[in-house]
Amino acid sequence: MDLRALKTFEACVRHGHFLKAAEELQYAPSTVTLQIQRLEADLGVSLFVREGKRVIVTEAGRWLQHEATALLKSIGTMRQTVSEIAEGDKGTVRFAAIEPIASQQIAAIMAGFCKTRPNIELTMDVGGSRSIAERVRAGELEFGVCSAPPSKLMLAFEPLIEERLGVMIHKSHPLADRDMITASDLVGLTVLVKEPACIYRELWETAITPTGQNRFSCMEVGSFYVIQQMVKAKFGVGIVPIYDGLEQEGALVIKPIGDLNPTITIGIAYKEQLFLGKAALLLMEAIRGIRKTQEKA
Repeated sequence: MDLRALKTFEACVRHGHFLKAAEELQYAPSTVTLQIQRLEADLGVSLFVREGKRVIVTEAGRWLQHEATALLKSIGTMRQTVSEIAEGDKGTVRFAAIEPIASQQIAAIMAGFCKTRPNIELTMDVGGSRSIAERVRAGELEFGVCSAPPSKLMLAFEPLIEERLGVMIHKSHPLADRDMITASDLVGLTVLVKEPACIYRELWETAITPTGQNRFSCMEVGSFYVIQQMVKAKFGVGIVPIYDGLEQEGALVIKPIGDLNPTITIGIAYKEQLFLGKAALLLMEAIRGIRKTQEKA
């Protein structure tokens, strides 16, 4: 059945008159008559009984009118939803980011994005760089904020920021007054580091191994927040990215590692922008603001 014919039929039933239906739809009266005749021929039933200029709907017509009204309403909803998805006002976006950029920078961006586009279903997972890149490649995520993915995954990568590792220290610690820390300063201390799969742990080990400074004990901790709380409790020092938000006024400071200066690039990884919906592209653009902010700084 032609949807235009159903729309014409529904208007004829509401008005009880072909001419008034034609005026509403801006059709010629002959076009309305032809569409109804074709619809009746297609269904093999009479939908109207003609009485002069007026028409009376038959029993079959009454049933069809009920179904056609629901169908046309559903199609209208579909058209509107598709349009809103195309404009980025509706849709679903699932992405992931590593810590601490997830909590220190992206969380605020997400909050602002959700306020301006409340009808988008947004989900952010937090994980490691390797797993994020693999999930983007597998199509489980629209994009990820992580370190540069392996070339074998064939993902596009846009650098956002360059992060530096530092040492988180309690303000009462003898090293807290230093402008920067050296690897030799950590000898004899308990150093809190992330798990081996973490890119910051890899960065730390890559930086420290050539120095031969391995005379301090390391404790693996799977959360930057836990490292923060342990240092706050005056147990050890933590190897963390340098973020003001990880410091705590009156309790903790983060000092750069002067003789090593380990850095890593964090950015957005995705397959191809052609595969991304408008909502995902808009969120990515909002996240790109991190790079603009850093460039201004």
